[in-house]
Amino acid sequence: MAAKRASGAEKRKLFEAEALPHLDSVYSMAMRLARNSDDANDLLQETILRAWRFFEQFQPGTNCRAWLMTILFNNFRNGYRRTSREQPASSAAEFEHRLEASSLADDSKQDNPEATVAGRAMDREVESALNALPDEFRSAMLLVDVEELSYQEVSEALEVPVGTVKSRVSRGRAIMRQALQAYARERGIIRP
Repeated sequence: MAAKRASGAEKRKLFEAEALPHLDSVYSMAMRLARNSDDANDLLQETILRAWRFFEQFQPGTNCRAWLMTILFNNFRNGYRRTSREQPASSAAEFEHRLEASSLADDSKQDNPEATVAGRAMDREVESALNALPDEFRSAMLLVDVEELSYQEVSEALEVPVGTVKSRVSRGRAIMRQALQAYARERGIIRP
């Protein structure tokens, strides 16, 4: 059944089955792009609204998450980037709250509190290094390494050639590796 030929009820059911399971992933990416919850919520709402409005263009059986990420990045490029560029990154308290909320389930499973604290510190270091990356590298890395989209899917979402995506991911990883090298030495993760 193609989304194009579906009745209103069928379209809704298909949309709920295909798109709604990816809301957390889309919100997570919106939060990383917008860097504050109000703008991320607006970006998510606009993305879902556009996805619903143009759902007949979605090809069932393809990667709906990649399709939603494409819409999200288009929305971000077309409006939210300009208004949120002046916005500061999340405050330390907001980041702590998000980090604790996301790792609450993991914390309850861990027996070693020292490992939990060390993991959070490492997450903060990685988050800082990631936020310091130029937007084009950060976006490509988030989609490939965090969202696990293929290079082709990221290419379509960012509207750049596949080679450019590979280059941005490679350069972003190199910058991250360099930024986190001192931290890794201090913690004994790598040897001097």
